[in-house]
Amino acid sequence: MIDLTQFYDIRFLIELGAFSLLAVIILGLSILTVYSRNIVHSGLYLLGSFAAVAALYIFLNATFVGVAQVLVYIGAVGVLILFAIMLTKKTLMEEETHG
Repeated sequence: MIDLTQFYDIRFLIELGAFSLLAVIILGLSILTVYSRNIVHSGLYLLGSFAAVAALYIFLNATFVGVAQVLVYIGAVGVLILFAIMLTKKTLMEEETHG
């Protein structure tokens, strides 16, 4: 049986797994952002994608960029997008289809 620790350090494999998991989460949430039919859900998926990118920055020892990502994108842009979505009026076609 081949021992993986002779080829790679176990910490490297854990970091690779965590990085891969974050990459899959970012890609999944980005795809959901684009293909979601509900615009509020799309905005929330976008915020989740921003949070995963911030976690990736912090994981890569760029803590300042990660904190800036949280403050600027999640805190300001994300809230602005959600307020803009929620405060816009529905069109007449949407009101007729929903009752």
